[in-house]
Amino acid sequence: MAYNITNIADRVHAIDEDGFVQCFLLEGNESAVLFDSCAGGGENFKNAVHSLTDKPIKLVLSHSDQDHTGGQEYFSAPTMHPAEYARYFSKGNEGKLVEPMWEGQMIDLGGIQLEAVLIPGHTPGSMALLDRVNRRLFVGDTISDSQIYMFGDGRDLRAFIASLHKLEAMKTHIETIHPAHGSPSLTTEWFTKTRAAAEKLQRGELPQKEPPFNLPCKLYSYDGVNLLYREVKHE
Repeated sequence: MAYNITNIADRVHAIDEDGFVQCFLLEGNESAVLFDSCAGGGENFKNAVHSLTDKPIKLVLSHSDQDHTGGQEYFSAPTMHPAEYARYFSKGNEGKLVEPMWEGQMIDLGGIQLEAVLIPGHTPGSMALLDRVNRRLFVGDTISDSQIYMFGDGRDLRAFIASLHKLEAMKTHIETIHPAHGSPSLTTEWFTKTRAAAEKLQRGELPQKEPPFNLPCKLYSYDGVNLLYREVKHE
């Protein structure tokens, strides 16, 4: 795998894996956080991360999809919301140590404080990290100008919409969104665009199209937002 590193802010780097997925390294005065660990892993990934800091690194997972956990073996026990444990352990991670991260929990890197924000929908335990001082939200797969996967294990469109309302209400604290797919930096208008697209999908107002790959779902698009979705009947 090839990794391209971009400095997107002071001591904040996006680590892009082959244009498919990106994770983020945030460095404080005392320690650093790696938010997700891309898909491929391997020595190339390890070297890319450690080229950015010599400080202790804490791995925080936005969620447990395998394109976010590929390089986890090179770091200490990952931190995630306990609502994500079942999915994580079902994906070949049985027996691994994990640490819980709760809504509102703070990570102090020394000069940078990161706040955990629970945003279920893409998965039950999807988490974002908020840097209130620098007005940045690292958001995993909940926002993207590429495609957002909303089919398969753990996806819940109703919870996704509720989380988007929650993020919209936080806009006064955020200037830039940093997603795991697509552009590494987006404006907060994507909260509203994504919520509007998801609500139109829920109401059956969006035409379905074939997905760009051979996937068991349909593609629904609105105002630049692309949702890959398969309807699930709720009892």
